[in-house]
Amino acid sequence: MEKTPPYLTCEECRRLVRELRAAQRADRHALRTRLRTVAAASGRDLFQFKMGWVFSIATMADEEMRALLDAHYPNVARANREREAHEAATGHSLSGWWILSQYVPDED
Repeated sequence: MEKTPPYLTCEECRRLVRELRAAQRADRHALRTRLRTVAAASGRDLFQFKMGWVFSIATMADEEMRALLDAHYPNVARANREREAHEAATGHSLSGWWILSQYVPDED
């Protein structure tokens, strides 16, 4: 039985899904490391520190929130720009790339 859905046959789409997955992992790891470091340096509980950070982001205006998240997730932001360019050029949609990533192995 084939693992890849038939609608995910574009090699560039598959490459972008792999890139987005790797970018998300890398940025998430870097952000977690920064949060741990800042919480420890300020003597605050990590969980409370993270919750405070999340709630402060939730109160931001949409554009402000996007700018902050792009700054904290630079690899994801870059990969999303590539994804958007590919979607515009081809009409393909990778808006649910995290779901599609289940069907795209790290290496083909």
